[in-house]
Amino acid sequence: MDVAALAGRLKTLAADLPLPSLGTADECFEAAQAELKEASRESNAEIGLHKLGAARERLAAARTRLSEAATALDDYLGAIGAGAAAPPAPATTGGRTAPPVPVDPRRWWTERVNELCDRTGAADPQRVPPTRLFNELLKAAGDGNADAYCKRLRDAGPETGVKLPGLAWPLVRTLAAEHLGRTPTARDVPALRDKCADKVRSLVPKAEPDHIGAALASACTLGRGGSGDAGDAARTAAVGPALVAALHRLPREGR
Repeated sequence: MDVAALAGRLKTLAADLPLPSLGTADECFEAAQAELKEASRESNAEIGLHKLGAARERLAAARTRLSEAATALDDYLGAIGAGAAAPPAPATTGGRTAPPVPVDPRRWWTERVNELCDRTGAADPQRVPPTRLFNELLKAAGDGNADAYCKRLRDAGPETGVKLPGLAWPLVRTLAAEHLGRTPTARDVPALRDKCADKVRSLVPKAEPDHIGAALASACTLGRGGSGDAGDAARTAAVGPALVAALHRLPREGR
């Protein structure tokens, strides 16, 4: 391979480095982090801020390494007299430079809710109070309307959605106590989970029994005895109202 061909290959490689994509990803992380910080002021639930911060740190390290790689390629091309690598050309539409794609800070929430509910669809952002959202989700759950349940949760976005556990857990504990006829303990969690799992998963199909058990443990034992995997804010939000609706249908033991 001659120098010109090598230079051409290296310039193509440099142009393919995903630095712009990593920049966009960091903007999404930053927006999500800001929303979760705001939501954490009104919720006692662990919403994964530390995990999101760690993800941003790893992303920053990746961006640094890619920048170093791009600089090294430029230096090498300069050393062999081929000139620096050209920056990636902006996308064009009809001969004009296309505007940058706007960052959707809610996209991670939309995608995760769709995954949990085994649905598809874009979010239609709605600014609703947490109590209204909670009541709408309970109604959809009571009606067995999985489509409406997913849509309400998806449209609410993370800022409102992460406040749902704070509304759900006291009701979960109260309804579990009514069903058992006494205050629930960690030993009651497996039986309660088995009785509620089918109804919860009819609304949130990707909520595994362990996830439902962890939610029950968090509510019924005031945070003790859970699985420790509370970092998935969307999953915790999705399970809460569905669990309340499932417990509401359980008869009191001994009747």
